[in-house]
This record gives sequence, structure tokens and C-alpha cells, in this order.
Amino acid sequence: MTKAHLLGCLALLSGCHSAQDESPEAAYRAFAAAANKGEEAVAFARLTSASQQALRGRLAGLSAASGGSLREEAPSIVFRAGRGAPITAVQVLKKEQDRATVAVNTGEATREVTLRREGGEWRVEFPVAPP
Repeated sequence: MTKAHLLGCLALLSGCHSAQDESPEAAYRAFAAAANKGEEAVAFARLTSASQQALRGRLAGLSAASGGSLREEAPSIVFRAGRGAPITAVQVLKKEQDRATVAVNTGEATREVTLRREGGEWRVEFPVAPP
């Protein structure tokens, strides 16, 4: 292989990365972008499995309490509120092997968000208050 071929291959590989290579900041930005674009299923899939399970359970309880009138899928209900304020900055405050805390600034407010690594991917932990 010539030097030119090697450099070309390296250039192509440098542009290829999987979600497993994604930083916590990038994972949060992808989650927020999907939610803001109305891609509810994509945003919901970027939540931790524990968050997804808790939200589904909570919504099943609400559906039962409503006499079954609440029949929509969890992703559409969770992200129904619409677009959030534009994100101006996302910064890692703390990062461990499988857990990270990022500060998300919208210009109006800054809040901390926890992400957990599941299956090699960073996912957003959605706080679900007990019923």
C-alpha cells in the first residue's frame, strides 16, 4: 500500500464513528435535537432503559386512571410539550466510566442532566418522580 493510499484510508476512517464513540455532550445534543424536531421515537430511544421503563409504567397508570382514554404511545406523550429553549452550551461536569453529568445551558437557565452508558452508548436519565 502506498503512502497516499494509507493517508486516504486514514482520512476516511477518521470521519467514521459510531454512537459508541459519542461523548456525553454529543449524546445529549442528539437527544435534544430529536426531541425538538418531533422525532419522539428517536428521542425516547436515547433515554436510559430504566427511564423508558419508568415512563411507560407511569403512563400505563395514568391510562388506567383515565379509564383507558389515554391510549397514545409513550414517546408521543413524553415529548408532546414541544420544543425546548435553544441550547447554548453543554459541558461535562463529571464523567466516570458509565455515568456522566452535564450542564445544559439554554441562556435562560442551566440545569444538570445525568447520562449513563448502556451498551456502549450514552443515554439520558430522565428523572421520574414517584406517583
